[in-house]
Formats: sequence, structure tokens, C-alpha cells
Amino acid sequence: MVKVAYWDTEKSGPVPSVLGQVQGTPTIKLVRPKRKAKTNKQKDVIDYNRERKASDLETFALDLMPNFVERVNGEEDFEKFQKKAKKYGLPMMLFFSEDRRIMNEIKFLSTEFRRRVLVAQIPFTKKENRPVFLKYGVRGQALLVVPPIDSEDGDSNQQSNEVVFDGKWNLHRLQT
Repeated sequence: MVKVAYWDTEKSGPVPSVLGQVQGTPTIKLVRPKRKAKTNKQKDVIDYNRERKASDLETFALDLMPNFVERVNGEEDFEKFQKKAKKYGLPMMLFFSEDRRIMNEIKFLSTEFRRRVLVAQIPFTKKENRPVFLKYGVRGQALLVVPPIDSEDGDSNQQSNEVVFDGKWNLHRLQT
């Protein structure tokens, strides 16, 4: 989910400018794409200033992992999301969740497939989302649905063509 890179300042030469200044080694930095950037070349660089423990490193990396998941709160938000998908000709990935917290696997998918798929989270905790649950046949479990691109018209064949993932959350299975 998080890609780790190593830069040897003695063997590899000067530090790339994107990383900023390195005053000592080992130095740990997190590089992630800017949220509103026009291209993937613009990056945020964040210095790691916590203890050198695996649990602290994991928390740092996962908390700051890029997140391009759009939250849907009601039918109006869902319609805007559909219009955006149609405007850019992108497929939609709908994550129906049991709570408002976005899972790290979904954050990863939103980053990995950025500008190729629009990812939305639709939480069960919002009553305004009930019509969207019913439209896709969601009945209270966490579910990932990828409707066909031209299903926005309410096609009666829609549910037979959608891809539904309701199994064990496993990054390899989610990517395929």
C-alpha cells in the first residue's frame, strides 16, 4: 500500500531536489502527490519526527497515505458524482461502508487508479444515502460495487453487469 524507497547519500550522489534538505542520516520523509495538483509531478514532502518504532512508522505512513476517495452524503452528492464520472468518461467504484472511516485499502485504490476511476465512499451511517443503497441492492454489509459505465440511466440490466466485491478485503483481490 505504501511504496518505500531508499536513497544512499554516499553512493547515489546528491539528494533529489524533491526531497528537500537532508541534515543527517537516517532521514525518513514521506512523499505524496498534492490533492489539488494538475499533474502528479507536484508533491508534498513531510518529515518523520517520531520514534523509530515499526508501529509509529506504520501509523505515520498509513495516516498520511494519499486519499482521493469522494464522500457521498445523499442523493444530490451521488448525482454530482455520477455527472463527474460521465463528464470525464471514467468508471465509478462505489464503496458502501459500515462507518465513516475510509479503509486504507480503499485509499490505496483511489491513489493507484487516480484519474482512471472515480472512487466514492457511501456510509451506512447517513440516512440520506438509503436510496443509493436500495438502487444497488446493498443490505448492510461493506460492499464494493463497480457499475458499468453506461448504467446511470437506470437500465434494468444494470445489476447483472456490475462487478461486486463482498469478500475478504485483500489488496491483491481488490486490484484484479
